[in-house]
Amino acid sequence: MDALKGIGFLLKHPRLWPLALVPGLIASVLYVILGWIGWQRYGAGLEEGARVAAFLLYLVLFPFAFYLLGSSFLGLVFDPLSRETERLLGAEVPVCPLNFWQLFGDTCKRLLLNGGICLLAFGLGAAVGPVAGVLGAGLVSLLDYTSPAFLRRGTTLRVQMRLLLKKPDVYTLTFAVAAGLLSLVPFLGLFLAPSFIVGGVFLARRRLQ
Repeated sequence: MDALKGIGFLLKHPRLWPLALVPGLIASVLYVILGWIGWQRYGAGLEEGARVAAFLLYLVLFPFAFYLLGSSFLGLVFDPLSRETERLLGAEVPVCPLNFWQLFGDTCKRLLLNGGICLLAFGLGAAVGPVAGVLGAGLVSLLDYTSPAFLRRGTTLRVQMRLLLKKPDVYTLTFAVAAGLLSLVPFLGLFLAPSFIVGGVFLARRRLQ
């Protein structure tokens, strides 16, 4: 399973750790700061029971929304980690043929797609429970954690979706399920994101062979 294989590969290669830890630490600090600001702004005037409910809602929903909307930028933030992983695999690292505006347009499309998935998952959640959230997170994880490897080869979102979803194999499905489930766990998903980026390199290379 490539998603979990990425964890082991990252642990075995300390030279990857600085590239992996810094984005996760920044995201976690922002997570806490935004939560504190929201609590100071809206939580102080609530009754005790409402404050507990609001805190639990923050823990459950905010990581989900933050992940689905913020994951559009994971490919850009973790591209150095993805490139170094390919070097350690002994492969020639492709030079991205896309210019700034092509990359910017691809990121905007991912943001719109992830925002739509987030809204759809929340809407369907009332009817089917957490299944919608897991499916949504799995799709986003599959597309975004493999995006650095695909973009380096000039493969933007539309073509990437066709390559991964037209005939998904067992590696593709297990990656989506594992990464999607773990990404919804508060904080854990943020710290495992580098491992999923590494696993995304394995998956992308396999699908492109």
